[in-house]
Parts: sequence; C-alpha cells; structure tokens
Amino acid sequence: MSWIYPIIWLLCVYDGWSLVVSRLSTPPSLHGELESPLYPRRYPGSLSEQWYLSVPVGYRLQLSFIHLDVEPSADCHHDSVTVMYEQKVLGKFCGQENSAEGRHPGRQPILSPGNHLRVIFQTDDSNAGPHQHIGFSAFYQAIDIDECSLPDPDDGSGPLCSQICHNTLGSYLCSCRHGYQLRPDQRTCMLDCGGGVFTEKEGILTSPLYPLPSPLDLSCRYHISVDPGFTVTLNFTGPFHIVSTGQDDSNCLHHWLQVSIPEREPMKLCGDKSPGVIPTQSNSVQLEYHTDSAGLSHGWKMHYTTQKVQCESPGSISHAKVTPSFPQYQYRDYIHVRCDPGYKLMLRGEEIRAYFSVCQSDGQWHIPLPQCLP
Repeated sequence: MSWIYPIIWLLCVYDGWSLVVSRLSTPPSLHGELESPLYPRRYPGSLSEQWYLSVPVGYRLQLSFIHLDVEPSADCHHDSVTVMYEQKVLGKFCGQENSAEGRHPGRQPILSPGNHLRVIFQTDDSNAGPHQHIGFSAFYQAIDIDECSLPDPDDGSGPLCSQICHNTLGSYLCSCRHGYQLRPDQRTCMLDCGGGVFTEKEGILTSPLYPLPSPLDLSCRYHISVDPGFTVTLNFTGPFHIVSTGQDDSNCLHHWLQVSIPEREPMKLCGDKSPGVIPTQSNSVQLEYHTDSAGLSHGWKMHYTTQKVQCESPGSISHAKVTPSFPQYQYRDYIHVRCDPGYKLMLRGEEIRAYFSVCQSDGQWHIPLPQCLP
C-alpha cells in the first residue's frame, strides 16, 4: 500500500515560551532513530506529537525503545507513548524500567504487521513528583518478511509457489523440483516435457508419463532436425490416445499432437487411431503436444528413423557401364559412366571425354546424367 507523509505542525508551551515545531516524515528507509522533544532533557507539558515510520515494501518494521522515562500513571492516563499500526494499538507505555507504576516496554521490541508504524507521544500539563522525566529514545529497522512461511491467501489464488519457495530480502523466489520447469507466471510449475532439438539419426519420443495419463495444461515441443541429405520417417508404435471432441477424431480442439513438416500443411492428430508410419521426405519435423485443464489423454509413443536421400538411378542410361553398381544410389554416392564400344559420351548435346558425378542432399546428381549415342 502507498503511504502518505503529512507535515505535522505542533504548538508547544514550555516555561512561558511558545514553540512551533514542524516535522516531515522521511521516505522509507531500512533503519532510523527517533526521540521525544528536548530529549535527554525534561520534555514539555501539554504535548501531542506523532511520528510516521516506514520501511520498504516487503519488510516489516521493528521498533525498539533504547530508553523510556515517561511520567507513570494508571493505564498511562496522563503521559504516554502509543504505538499503532493503522487503527490497531500495539502498545501504550509510560513509567520507567523496573518501576512499580506504569507500563514499560522493557527490552522487548515491537514488530509491526506491515511496513509502517505510527508513534504518538502525549503529555498533560503536569509533571508530578521530584523526578524530571525525560521522554524516550527509540530505534527502528526493517525486518525481512518470510513470505514462504505465510499462510495461503484466502482469495483462492493458491500458495505463492506451487512447489518450492525461497525467501529473499524483501521478496521471494519460486523454483521447481527435478523434472519440472517454472511457468512464465514465475509461481507455478509444469512437468518438463523432455522436448528440445533431436539431431540423432534415430530416436524414441513419448508424451510425458506415457503410458500413464498425460498431465494437464501441457505445452510440449519436440524438434527433430538431422543433417541435410537425410529424411525422417515417423512410426507411431504402441497405444495412441489423445482426447477428441468428435466421433471421427477430426475435432482436436482441446488436446492434440500437431506434426509440422516444411512446405506442407500441419497435421493435427487426436483420437484412438494411431497414425502409423508418416514418411516426411524432410530432414526437419516439429511436433507440438498440447493438453488443456480438463480431459484425460494417455498419450503416444513414436520411433523415428532416418534414410539417406535417393538420386535417380543411372541404370536408365542405355549402352553404358556405370560403376559402382548399386540397386539404389543415395546421398554422397559417386558414379563413373563409360559408353559401350561404338558409342560416344554426350552431355547437353556435346561430346565429353569422361563423366563423374555425386548424389547431392537434394536428391539430384551434381552433374546431370549423360547419354551414350552411336
């Protein structure tokens, strides 16, 4: 809450002199001191003065009386020092330490429920007895609030941290147990999906906790990215179950697994029917698994493999000998082409003396295939 620091004008009458004193409350600080007027000399009569003390937000204010010597009376009726938090009286004091009369705070500090306090010093027009009462001297300081030990708020917002709370000076921090990660709200934790970028040539991915039901409010992202010259094939194995709102498994509104392949329309998968094998013809695939705050999905398991990109077979060249001879020619394979006797090697309408080529990552020979003409 914000705190207003008013200017307080005080009229004091002491030994026949009129004294006007103005006090301006200082901005919040971590510590400070205050004294009654004229301390350590005898304080004036007919006095009423207030101090507004505050420390930064996130702390509580602790007030300790170093010395207090105020005229004692029953219930501190005549002279008193009153400590208040908003409209609540935390203590009303007078007398001397170990005196039989009055109510003295002793060595016990006063801890405010919040980050501010109000101290009120009032005296009447008499200072009975031979003793010359001199008032008080006090020290206040900021005491850190252990937010982590506070009870859960009554507004239904739940605990400050859903898993682990760390108290810090003036504030607190949240963290999560192993296997969980902190949400953007910096308070609640969600299960770590185990996502990220997968660059191995083969691997197995599953939904969190599979084959047990998936946690709610998931947002998992898996990116398979292998070297150019390889293509990824997805093979969903085992039970497949993602909650669907339609009988034909076409309404993947609340829970879904989306498969995104470059230059192709994303596929949203849900329902009980496994998608089986999905050849992507790409070296990069992204999967996004989403669940909302309701429903029960048992999830999925997927085994991905990679294959080298294939180039056009040079076996289509007539009257030629191709070395080496493979059933299929894949990425990084080299070939050498020679024509049969009585034929000449032709490329783009011109005769060439020799032909060597390599299969590229895009499935094309780096030099187009030649012809053997009579």
